[in-house]
Amino acid sequence: MPAVPSILEKVAPITWMVMSRDVSDRIRVVGQPVAIAVMILDVDTGLIRGLSVAEDIFEAMSQSVERALNQPAGSLPPGYPQRVLAAVGLGDLVAAELGRQPGPNGRPHVDEIEPGDEAEEIFDLFVAAMSHRAG
Repeated sequence: MPAVPSILEKVAPITWMVMSRDVSDRIRVVGQPVAIAVMILDVDTGLIRGLSVAEDIFEAMSQSVERALNQPAGSLPPGYPQRVLAAVGLGDLVAAELGRQPGPNGRPHVDEIEPGDEAEEIFDLFVAAMSHRAG
């Protein structure tokens, strides 16, 4: 298992890719008629920094951002992003959620973009895996 960086070590700048989808037709959550997934990827590695499925976009975004900041997947170090790439329509929501989280003064720059094929494929694989588990 790779060592977690010391607080004194320099950590590379963190860039997020944030995407969301209504996955109600593929993933069923007991007591939830709607299932919205939010996935936050680490741009440099393609690993998932934060992920949540909730009944609305606000709760899913809140949970995903908290996980991305504090408990990212695998060997990724926790940390605040310096830049965020958000799917079109999510920029303001991501910026607002980051503003509610403890962190450095000021918000990172958020660009709205069309996610690339690789990011979309990672999201598709997650949805397929979850729908297979539920099926």
